[in-house]
Amino acid sequence: MRALGGLPDARLTVAALGRTRKGDREEARVRVGNRGRAVAAMTRLSLREARGGDRVLPTLYSDNYPWLLPGESRTVTLSRPRTAAHAGLTVRAEPFNGSPVSAGA
Repeated sequence: MRALGGLPDARLTVAALGRTRKGDREEARVRVGNRGRAVAAMTRLSLREARGGDRVLPTLYSDNYPWLLPGESRTVTLSRPRTAAHAGLTVRAEPFNGSPVSAGA
C-alpha cells in the first residue's frame, strides 16, 4: 500500500449514457475514463443523491474498484430498486490516487 501512495494523481472523467427500467429496478449506464498519464488505482464508484450527496442504497454495480490505464475508459451499469425514489442522482468516481469527479446519472 505504501507504493500505491506514491502514485501520481489520476485524472478521471464520468459521463452518463442513459437510464432504463428492468422489472422492479432502474439501471443507469455511465462511462468512466482516465485522461491522465497515471494509472487510476481502485476507482470507487458510488450512486449519490444530487442534493446532500447521500449514497443511494442498495445499488448494484457491474464493476467497482476498477483500475484504469491512461487513456482507458469503461462502461459500468448501476442498478437500484425503482421503489427507492430519488429526484436527482449523480455518479461519483474516486480513484485511490486522485480527486473524485461526479456526473448526473
